Amino acid sequence: MTLFKNLPICCLFFLSCARVTSPTGGPKDSIPPIVIKTYPATQQTNFKEKRIELTFNELVILNNPKEQIIITPSIGKDFEVTAKKNKVTLTLENDLEDNTTYTVNLRESIQDITEKNAAKNLKLAFSTGDYIDSLTIEGRVFDLLKSTDFEDATVAIYSSDTFNIFQHKPSYITKTDKKGIFKIENLKPGIYYAYAFNDKNKNLIPDSKTEHFGFISQPIALTTNNSGTQIPLIGLDTRPLKLTSARPTNTYFLIKTSKGLKTYTLTTKENVELYSAFNEDQSGINVYNTLQGQDSIQIKFKATDSIQNSIDTTMYLKFAQRLATPEQFTSTPKNLALIGPKTLLKGQISFNKPLQFINFDSIYYQFDSTRIIPIKPEDVQYDTLHNTLAFEKSFDKSFLTKPKPIISPDSVKPITQSTDNPKSKTIPNKPIENELIIASGSFISVEADTSKRLTQNMLPTTLENTGVIIVHVVTKEPSFIVELLSRDNKVIVSSKNTLKTTFEDLQPGTYQIRLIIDRDNDGVWSNGNFFKKQEPDPVFFYRNEKKELIVNLKANWELGPLLITY
Repeated sequence: MTLFKNLPICCLFFLSCARVTSPTGGPKDSIPPIVIKTYPATQQTNFKEKRIELTFNELVILNNPKEQIIITPSIGKDFEVTAKKNKVTLTLENDLEDNTTYTVNLRESIQDITEKNAAKNLKLAFSTGDYIDSLTIEGRVFDLLKSTDFEDATVAIYSSDTFNIFQHKPSYITKTDKKGIFKIENLKPGIYYAYAFNDKNKNLIPDSKTEHFGFISQPIALTTNNSGTQIPLIGLDTRPLKLTSARPTNTYFLIKTSKGLKTYTLTTKENVELYSAFNEDQSGINVYNTLQGQDSIQIKFKATDSIQNSIDTTMYLKFAQRLATPEQFTSTPKNLALIGPKTLLKGQISFNKPLQFINFDSIYYQFDSTRIIPIKPEDVQYDTLHNTLAFEKSFDKSFLTKPKPIISPDSVKPITQSTDNPKSKTIPNKPIENELIIASGSFISVEADTSKRLTQNMLPTTLENTGVIIVHVVTKEPSFIVELLSRDNKVIVSSKNTLKTTFEDLQPGTYQIRLIIDRDNDGVWSNGNFFKKQEPDPVFFYRNEKKELIVNLKANWELGPLLITY
């Protein structure tokens, strides 16, 4: 056994001084175990055995060692770990590769037996050859669309051009700390590619259906230590796109695919108008019955996902013959606003079925009985794929000033009330004021059911009860997008290719500001494609002087200009 007789222990690990066990009732033990001896010795060369041992200054136990211990180059989980008294032994199942530098990172796999304090930063490097490789790659892993650190992400590197991160297990891996920082050590000079993922299923292969992942498309030419590598993670389903089923369900025909779609088209050579829309997760399409007595028709189905995988096929559209109860027709308003300074009424209404008819005479905003803003066909846009209707309507500024009533003295009458029966007092109906009205039957679905009455009280916003955020972008990029987000990362409003953007008429609250570099100039954020070595469009957030993402806006307040530089 090789001992560290002539080497200070601090050269091997990041350690504290040895502790003395506190007597019962004394101070709580907060000092982690300290390694006092290892086999092989750190930096030892020509090591060929299958047994690795660590001796500590106190009794220790194991904490999920197969998940916590990382050996690189990876040997997977082909090893056994035992703890006996103050000694931990790793027994390898297979021989180590020749002329290779190995690193054993024990992370938090070893704890003391009293308070379960985990030993920190325990790493052991040795070589099966006569040389220790010493280069490193280090950096940070973060959530691209939220700009938050990604703790406990698996970071890996590879050097082969044919390596597929969704099929092959990496040899060199590590995990990020609480701040998303990683470091892969004891590497030989060469060309490497880096990627990272949150390995929920512990199989060392990204599952893009459920796990975030990210990659660096440009190779790292490692001749000296590399630092500052940034790996952004996103959620993106890269599985192949397949048609999984197409069959009648309830009152509609359901087309199902293996994953969410970006867009689709349905066409037929016959004189039949098709009504269809995405379901909730966009992996299914509901096609409604407009066959009018025909048993079935042939349709052509084309669909594309977010990484340009596509389906192009034909199928027969046929509906169930048995009677079925249609789903209840629902309409849900959202993002309604009456912006006083801009004299603009706008909002959205989402439906659970495609629309067949809109009765515009029944949709209007009413200040009072004399001032009404009607919604007309030219004021709306209807998204047929998502069953969403958006409307914007400008109105005359005079509508914001309520006319003074002209009262004739003859029209003023005293109010009388019977003292015998107070309940007999007649109370007139309250007049409708400042209300968006969508009368019942305003929308008729493809299944001929009608919408229920919707009303929403809406007061015009003023400069005094709203705020303004001004954003200044400094960049040489020709195409970019500035987004104003809610605190929970939902897009409220955006602008394109505008260096100085003013977001007006905002409700007081907390916001975030996100800059997207639109590399492919398509006007939207692009999620990249590993198979084409295309990284996602870069994303940057505004941070205040405290490096915080949140922007607090008060009523009657103007913030900015807030600077984002790329």
